[in-house]
Amino acid sequence: PGFRHLRTLRPAGARSVRLASGLVLFGYIGTHLLNHSLGNVSLAWLERGLLVQKFIWQGWLGTFLLYSALVIHFFLGLWALYERRSVLWTPNEVAQLILGLCIPPLLANHLVNTRIAFAEFGLNKGYAQLLYSLWIAQPAFGRVQLLLLVVAWLHGCFGIWFWLRLKPWFQTWRSVLLSVAVLLPVLALLGYLQGGREVMVLAQNPDWRAQALAQTVVGTAAQDRWLVELRNGFLLFDGGALLLVLSARLGRALWERRKGRFWVRYPEGRQIHVPLGFSVLEASRMAGIPHASTCGGRARCSLCRVRV
Repeated sequence: PGFRHLRTLRPAGARSVRLASGLVLFGYIGTHLLNHSLGNVSLAWLERGLLVQKFIWQGWLGTFLLYSALVIHFFLGLWALYERRSVLWTPNEVAQLILGLCIPPLLANHLVNTRIAFAEFGLNKGYAQLLYSLWIAQPAFGRVQLLLLVVAWLHGCFGIWFWLRLKPWFQTWRSVLLSVAVLLPVLALLGYLQGGREVMVLAQNPDWRAQALAQTVVGTAAQDRWLVELRNGFLLFDGGALLLVLSARLGRALWERRKGRFWVRYPEGRQIHVPLGFSVLEASRMAGIPHASTCGGRARCSLCRVRV
C-alpha cells in the first residue's frame, strides 16, 4: 500500500516542480518583453533596462534560478511527454506541446551568443550589438529571435491557463490577464522594431560601428566558431533526446501490448479494456470519460469510484 501511495504522489510532485520551474522561466520572459518594449522610447532606454535585467538575472541567485529552471523544465517536459499514455490530447494541450518542443532549437543560437559568450569569454553584449547582428549581419537569426519570443510567450501563457483555469477568482480576472498577455508581446515586438531601425541608422556611421563592434565586445572569429560548434552540439542533443523519448514511448507501447490488459469497471456499469501500467485517469481519458464525473467522496480507490 505504501508503494502505491508513492506512485500516486510522484506525478503530482513532478508537475509541481515543472510548474515552479516554468514560472521562473515565465518571469524571465516577462522581464525580457518589458525590456524590449522600452525600444519604443529609444535605444538608450533599451540599454538602461538591460542593466536592470542583468542585475536581476546575472547575479548568482538569478543565474542559479534561471538555469536550474531551464534544465529542470527541459527534462521534466520530456518526462511528461514519455509518461503520458493517453493519445486523446485536447487542442490546447497539442498547442502547448508543439510550442514547448520548438523552444530549445529556437533558443540555442541566442543562448550561446549571449549568456554563454559572456560566461566563457567575457563578451558583455548589449542591445546595440545584438540588434546589429539580428538586423544587419544575420537577419535570418533576427526572424528566429522574433519567433522565439512569440513561441516562448504563448507556451508560458498556455501553462498559466492550465494552472489557473480552475481557480475561483480566475474568471473575474480573465479579461485583464488576457489583455496583458496580448499587449506585452505586441509592445515588445514594436520596441524591437524601433530599436532595430535606430541601430540601422547608427550603423551608417563608421565611428559608431568601430566602437560598437570591437572584438572585445562581439568576439573574435575563433570565439564565434567555438560558439557555433556549441550551438550545433546542443541542437543535436535536443534532437537526440526527443527521438529517445519517442522511441521509449514506442517500445513501452509494444511491451504493454504483449504484457496484457486489464478491465476498468465504472459504477454505471461501463467497462473498458486498457494495457497494464495505465492509471485510472489515463484509462478514463482514453475512453473519453470525464475523470471528474467518476470522482467523489465515496471513492473505492485512491483516484476515483471505479473497480480495477
